[in-house]
Amino acid sequence: MSITVEHLTHIYNKGLAYETKAVDDVSFTVGDGEFIGIVGHTGSGKSTLIQHLNGILKPESGRIFVGDTEITAKGVKMNEIRKRVGLVFQYPEYQLFEETVRKDIAFGPRNLGLSEREIEERVEESMRLVGLDFMTYAERSPFDLSGGQKRRVAIAGVIAMRPEALILDEPTAGLDPKAHRDILDMVLSIRDRSGNIVILVSHNMGDIAEMADRVFVMDGGKLLRAGSPADIFADEDYLKRIGLGVPPATRMANVLAKGGFAPDRTILTLDELAGFLASPSSGLRRDAT
Repeated sequence: MSITVEHLTHIYNKGLAYETKAVDDVSFTVGDGEFIGIVGHTGSGKSTLIQHLNGILKPESGRIFVGDTEITAKGVKMNEIRKRVGLVFQYPEYQLFEETVRKDIAFGPRNLGLSEREIEERVEESMRLVGLDFMTYAERSPFDLSGGQKRRVAIAGVIAMRPEALILDEPTAGLDPKAHRDILDMVLSIRDRSGNIVILVSHNMGDIAEMADRVFVMDGGKLLRAGSPADIFADEDYLKRIGLGVPPATRMANVLAKGGFAPDRTILTLDELAGFLASPSSGLRRDAT
């Protein structure tokens, strides 16, 4: 499984006064099992880009391949592509509509024409993957759940389709810190168990630094940089110029570096920062008392 994008361009309101090139000649390849983080300020083209990857939007020009299938070619059955590439929109809980959690999660698999036994297996499996006990939650109304639990149900509905790639647009937006952490742990667990491609769009640089194998930086519809989190977040000044920041741990390490306590590598996480501060090489001294 791979996703390849070649010279993708998308224009909103073409030919009108408010014409906007939302995605501008973007190319990249995501390999099997990769975890990609996409960052960029509001309006940089992140959400428009990912909506092309399972055919929700059609490009002005360019090609997209999911595995060996060119999904931008004529005659491609997009329902088949959407089974392979699952997309979780921002605030997916707003799309819940059934009277029970079981029925909501089963909606997608039922539309695939599966048997009731297979549907039930997929519902139980997806609930387990998102950390919801089947016996406890299956017959409850999704509207009676907490915000974090609702989001888990919505994500379970996508996972129940068993996609080979899972794309999430700001999956932690609006959640309290505990629910935020729970959703991140859930995403990592799904990736570890399934081996799927995961593409995460987020404004939270700490989350991206912790989770992603590679980071794509977008601005003005263009893919400006792609690299490891260490490579991307090593250049704080560059990111500031395009309206972005670095993870909190990186920012603190950079402050320490200006004071002469420079680590020998880019610090990305709070655990890495704590390890550096505790090491003799940091040059920091503790009061013996």
